[in-house]
Amino acid sequence: MNRPILVRLVPSLGLTQIISWGALYYSIAVLGAGMRDELGLSASALFGAYSLSLLLSALAAPLAGRTIDRYGGRLVMSVGSVTAALALFAIAHAHSATTLYAAWALAGIAMAMTLYDAAFATLSQHAGTSYRTALTALTLMGGLASTVFWPLSLKGLEWFGWRDTLSGFALLQIAICLPLHLAFVPRTVTPMAPGRTSTEYENGSLPPKSRRRAFIALGAAFALNGFIVSALTVHLITVLQGKGLALAAAVWVGAFFGPMQVAGRILEFTIGRRFSSRRIGIISLWLLVGALAVLIAVHGEVVLALAFAVAFGCSNGVVTIVRGTVPAELFGRAGYGGTLGSLAAPALFARAIAPFAFAPLAVPETASLGWLLLLMVMAVLSVASFSVAVKKR
Repeated sequence: MNRPILVRLVPSLGLTQIISWGALYYSIAVLGAGMRDELGLSASALFGAYSLSLLLSALAAPLAGRTIDRYGGRLVMSVGSVTAALALFAIAHAHSATTLYAAWALAGIAMAMTLYDAAFATLSQHAGTSYRTALTALTLMGGLASTVFWPLSLKGLEWFGWRDTLSGFALLQIAICLPLHLAFVPRTVTPMAPGRTSTEYENGSLPPKSRRRAFIALGAAFALNGFIVSALTVHLITVLQGKGLALAAAVWVGAFFGPMQVAGRILEFTIGRRFSSRRIGIISLWLLVGALAVLIAVHGEVVLALAFAVAFGCSNGVVTIVRGTVPAELFGRAGYGGTLGSLAAPALFARAIAPFAFAPLAVPETASLGWLLLLMVMAVLSVASFSVAVKKR
């Protein structure tokens, strides 16, 4: 590991992750109502454009990863920042459904080049044996995106309107993200740190004959997890209302999700390093099963709802780290960008379709036991798939 490089690289990528996640992924939750009203669109039409961006991100992720493998993260993430700026500016100046969908499509391409999977692949090229620690530190910063950008979007909406707010976010990509990517992401890959065999580092721990099954199982585990998280986060407030909480209490409980993601990552950073990434992955996925069991048990009890939010947030925060560390252990760092991109594609696709597939959860009266039990079954299947992938052979 070249420590001076990481000291500059991790905070720089952390800041660009806050801005990119905040602008491209989280801001629509606050700005969406204003966009719908001015453009005369239904909620389904607006979020259809957003889902299109996630679908295109899923399609572009493998190519973005392979390009990082070949040319390095500096080029890809810098181009991603420019693409994100153009997309946000185009969204800000959209005056019809057609132009809005085209702009969000461009945003989906930008997501593939700027968000976690691109950052993880970039970090893996320079972190050496400190990759897990560096990745955890990076996600600690990235976990603040909603905490920063929801209030920022709200103030922007109140003071300037949604169009100027998104134009301002586009400017952040050019004024902050692009210079950071150009200045602090090295042009060349840092040589492997001593103390670890080249074979283990480059090729991973799995024998070639086991890789295809493990890859499919791991992709399924992350896709199932992504589906559940997307369905719940989008519909969380109405689900909690359907479980007997008043609107104010549901919003208050839902606000715990973001901070608990960060708390989970802090625990992984301080205590979790004593255990392998595989074991941490199994624990975090089982924690989601437990969170859903608690949610099913809620019948108006705020304390139980808070327990769910804590477990749900911690689980998702740690799974984000696991998505970046376990593939490196199993498949090695050689071609790691392509590996992460291919694993990310089904998960991103699942995240895109989940809000529509579980639309009944958006109505408190139909947020029934059956829907939540189905999500719990999917969570158990996610644990089972992950266990198959990481089983020692």
